[in-house]
Amino acid sequence: MLLACLAGFGATAASASLPAVGTCQADAELTLFDKGPSVICLQFALGMLHISNAPITGVFDKATLDAVMWFQATHPPLRADGRAGARTLAAMGIWSGKTSSSVVGAQCRADATIQPGQRSMSVRCMQDTLRELGLFQGVSSGIDDAATVDALKRYQRATPPLQVDGWAGPRTLAAMGIWSGNATGKLRGGVAPPGPWPAPPQDEPFWNSTKDGVPYYGYRTPCSRGDANMIAYQFAKDGADVATQQWAVYIASREGGCRYDAVNVNMATLDDSHCSFQLNALAGMFDPGSSLGRLGWTVDTVKLSMENCANAASDLWVYCGRGPWTPPYSCRPPWGDPVAAVPADGG
Repeated sequence: MLLACLAGFGATAASASLPAVGTCQADAELTLFDKGPSVICLQFALGMLHISNAPITGVFDKATLDAVMWFQATHPPLRADGRAGARTLAAMGIWSGKTSSSVVGAQCRADATIQPGQRSMSVRCMQDTLRELGLFQGVSSGIDDAATVDALKRYQRATPPLQVDGWAGPRTLAAMGIWSGNATGKLRGGVAPPGPWPAPPQDEPFWNSTKDGVPYYGYRTPCSRGDANMIAYQFAKDGADVATQQWAVYIASREGGCRYDAVNVNMATLDDSHCSFQLNALAGMFDPGSSLGRLGWTVDTVKLSMENCANAASDLWVYCGRGPWTPPYSCRPPWGDPVAAVPADGG
C-alpha cells in the first residue's frame, strides 16, 4: 500500500511543510526526537491509517512514538519498540528503501550495563542523549569518564526512583528512552555463577528448599535444577544479585509451579496471567507502551520456553522491582517526559 500525500491534509498541518501531491516515502530508522520530512511522512501515514490524530509537526514526539508502537503491536511479527525501521515503514507502504539518509538527530540505542571507565558505542549514545537533555557539555568520546558519570548522576537524581550511582543499567537507559533491551552480562563484583545453590532461607512466606538447595514455595512444584539455572541466568544478565536470583526461582514456583506454559484465568478478579511468573495481560503489562510490550513481548511468546518466561520476568523486574509479585502489587516505571532542566549542581 502506497500513501499519496496531498498538500493541505488536515487543519493540523500548518506547522509542517507537507509534500506536494505524490508518493509519501520515509527513510529508516526513525525514532524519538528525530526531525525532518521523513517524520512528516510517517505522521501523515499514521493519520491516514486512523491510528493518530495528533498534529503533523515533523518532530517524532511521544504521541508519534505511541502511535508507531500501536501499529507495530497490531501488525505481527513487527516488534512493538516504537522505532520506525525498514520493516515497520514497509508494512505501512512508505519506506523509501533508504536508511538514515534524511534523519536529523536519529536516536541511538545503548546496551546495559555501562560502568565508569567503559569504552563503547553505548557510552557515546548515552553522552549524546545527556547532551540533548542539557546535562553534558563534553565531547562524545565513547569513554565513560568523570564528566559523563557526573552528568548521569544529575539525570538519575532528577528522575526518581532511579538509584544515583553513576551506573547506566537497564532502568536508567530505559528512563532515557535509549535501552536496546540487551544486557552486557557484566555484574558488579563479577558474573554470578549459573545456579547460585544452595539458597539460604529468605524472609518470604513458606520458603522451602529441595535437597539441592533450590528454593520453592510451600507445597508447590519446585523448579528443576535446569529451570532454576535458566531463571537465575536471565535475572543475572539484567543485573540481579544472587539473593534476587534465588528469590526469582521461589516466585516461579509460587506463581506457576515453574511451568513456563502455565496460564491462569480468573474472570472474577479479571486476572489473565501467563507463564510461570504469571505475567498479567489484563494489568496492561503487554500493552504497546508498557514495560513488556515496548520490548516486543506478547502473551504468546512468553509461554514458549522457560528462557522466554524468565527473560520477560527479568525485564519486568528491571523496571518495577519486586512490585508485581509483592504487596501492593504495583509497577511504576521510571521513564516519562525527558528532563527539561537540571541545576548544574544536581539540585
